[in-house]
Amino acid sequence: MIEFHKQAMKYVGVPFKHRGRTQRGMDCVGLLICSAIDCGYDKYQEFAYGREPRNSELEAVLEKHFGKPQDRTPQVNDVVLMRLRYGSEPSHVGIITDHPSGLGIIHAYGEIGKVTYQRFTDEMARRVTGVYQWQE
Repeated sequence: MIEFHKQAMKYVGVPFKHRGRTQRGMDCVGLLICSAIDCGYDKYQEFAYGREPRNSELEAVLEKHFGKPQDRTPQVNDVVLMRLRYGSEPSHVGIITDHPSGLGIIHAYGEIGKVTYQRFTDEMARRVTGVYQWQE
């Protein structure tokens, strides 16, 4: 079994670029696409989306590729959909992984400017609006 989260780890440090899909730059959805392709799943391709998702378009894309959101707390290999700010529409995704202090998250985050790996904090967990299971 190819572990989705481990494929994502090799992109840590890649610069952030909206709609990017290469080692020269990627965004949070690009990280999902590249990691899935690295696992051998070529059904994950370009998604047409704006800088700020509207009308649940990001949820629709995630459901198309990962199925309905799971009613559970995030686990390793899950994709989480998050709000970046309270009251805003969900506009960010990350991949849950292991971390020395519990769970971690790998995500391409514009405010940090790159793909990053960090502890999945309680604050992040409160911003999660959907948990999607990686499906082989």
